Amino acid sequence: MIADEIERLHALKMAGTLTAEQFERAKEQILTAVTGTEGERICGIGVNAWCALMHLSQMLWWTGAGIVAPIAMWIIGRQQSRLVDLQGRIIINWMISSLIYGLISGMLVFVAVGVPMLAVLGILTMILPLIGALRAAEGYPWKYWLSLEFLATEEELPNEMPY
Repeated sequence: MIADEIERLHALKMAGTLTAEQFERAKEQILTAVTGTEGERICGIGVNAWCALMHLSQMLWWTGAGIVAPIAMWIIGRQQSRLVDLQGRIIINWMISSLIYGLISGMLVFVAVGVPMLAVLGILTMILPLIGALRAAEGYPWKYWLSLEFLATEEELPNEMPY
């Protein structure tokens, strides 16, 4: 837990292992990792957590909220954070792309090719938001595989990812 880690750092500072400056720097790193980029917050939630929730909200597709929730979260947060804006555009690009892929697969069901295509699309619709959420929680935007670009994102994606 965060409190345990800060308590451990405080004990190291009290023992003289860490200077006050080292303690403050380490504490700030821990809090920034939890609250988001440079302490930015949206509706009281850290930016990284907000972006992760935006990706995960797509999993509510069976209720209809899987379309509305990520768009609403994007609209709420895009003016407050460039990262939220970028992540939202990535999500919208995937939602439009998966709709197109679904329509094409649906039409190809009569040729029997559409059934496996729909199955693969269903699996991707479950897996890609999870990967996107994990990456967003770490503060890195991640473009979904097979996602077409309707809203520009390429120029803002980092060239190198840590892994």
